[in-house]
Amino acid sequence: MKISHKRAILALLTSGLMLTGAYAQTTPDSVKTRAGDLKFEQGFPTDETTRMVFDEIDYQRAVQAYLWAYPAVSFESIRLATKSDLGADLNDFVIADNYANPKAVWLTANDTTIYALTNVDLEKSGPLVVEIPPGAIVGLIDDFWQRSLTDVGLPGPDAGKGGKFLLLPPGYKGDVPQTGYYVVQATMNNNNAMIRGIIQNGDKDGAVANVKKVKVYPLSESANPKPNKFVSMSENPSNTLPPPGIAFWERLSSVINNNPIHERDLFVLGMLKPLGIEKGKEFKPDARQKAILEEAALVGDAMGRVMLMEGPHRFRQVGEGLESEPFPGTNWHWCFQVNPVQQTDTYGQIDERLHYTYGAIYTTPALGVMKAGPGGNYVQAFKDKDGNRFHGDKKYHLHVPANPPAEAFWSLTLYDTATRSMIQNPPSDSALSGLDKLKANADGSIDLYFGPAGSAPAGLEANWIETVPGKGFYPFFRFYTPKEGLFDGTWKLPDVEEMK
Repeated sequence: MKISHKRAILALLTSGLMLTGAYAQTTPDSVKTRAGDLKFEQGFPTDETTRMVFDEIDYQRAVQAYLWAYPAVSFESIRLATKSDLGADLNDFVIADNYANPKAVWLTANDTTIYALTNVDLEKSGPLVVEIPPGAIVGLIDDFWQRSLTDVGLPGPDAGKGGKFLLLPPGYKGDVPQTGYYVVQATMNNNNAMIRGIIQNGDKDGAVANVKKVKVYPLSESANPKPNKFVSMSENPSNTLPPPGIAFWERLSSVINNNPIHERDLFVLGMLKPLGIEKGKEFKPDARQKAILEEAALVGDAMGRVMLMEGPHRFRQVGEGLESEPFPGTNWHWCFQVNPVQQTDTYGQIDERLHYTYGAIYTTPALGVMKAGPGGNYVQAFKDKDGNRFHGDKKYHLHVPANPPAEAFWSLTLYDTATRSMIQNPPSDSALSGLDKLKANADGSIDLYFGPAGSAPAGLEANWIETVPGKGFYPFFRFYTPKEGLFDGTWKLPDVEEMK
């Protein structure tokens, strides 16, 4: 018994020594990290280490919050810019009645479409009616997280026959009309409705006139709604990009304070609290918070740019969120790697959402459709056939095979890498489309060209886009009302090639 007792004591002592050694290994006196040298005295952090660790925690969280916040800040930036630059308030429409102007800065807007959009605030209006006329209209309503609430027009439940959509505020408990409306329960107070008028038989004026029949008004005024104001964005400059620095966080604070909190965002909002962004409180960052937030915005913006241009390769490696590439063996990627609700059954699509919303705006089931029918799907490329980036000093060629699979029309737009908006060339024309009078080959295929001033091939000036020396750009190809050939492999868009 005595021997067994001694062995037991020895075992306990040995175990204690082993545990002490293990703890000593996990709490050393000094730890070298990317944040600096962290020092501990008898396991306690020094005052300097405490400061460094909390700063690093807040910095890391701020960077991730920036990536999370991008779609909402983007829409808030549109709301503010359309008011300050164009004079369009809530429920007013901004319309590209003579197409979008490349001199205006809008994420992947294009100058081949008749756009109209409006911002609404259901806290101020109460239940709101969006009235869509019949005809060739494709539209959508998104909340400020750029999540789809509903399609309208041809891809919507009205199927192009026209109809009234009733947006109910979050948590609405009042009476709801039982007939006459497509009822939509909103997730936020801030929402954005966007309409595209489809040009038929070259009748641009007809498309504009039909879009101007769209109405937005409070349900309480439905007996005698006021006419909506339409403001042209075609000739007036505007800049809707999310801003750099502390202004980005000011806009995020505004969105948070004006809208209900969603359960999915509670942890992120907990990360923002030590940085001075909190529901129900004015954003007044101190010097420490401001320095962290400004640096996080710089790094977050860089991450967004990398995710836009290299994200598809990351998605493929991870094996999540990526359908097969549109044209295997080329450098074209689907623009829509995110779905309209921005989540799957097992994860939220934070990378896919950033990939899309850093470069574009609006999600909807009708965009990114992987089947023939109303709506659209887009592809983009960030490298040419040889794997090189696109430069405005060089000349390029794109062969578009006959019969592009687009029932409505197709278009090719060049975007500035800095702004993700249309390149601002001297002609103020950054796109070509199937609606243009392009010179076609005998087999129906079309050769497109882009390069600096004076590089248009003789006799093919109509098929050419002027690029800007010293500027990077990338091509973006749209298929409106795609056909089956886009998805079944029977039609393939080759890579853009540099003309040596």
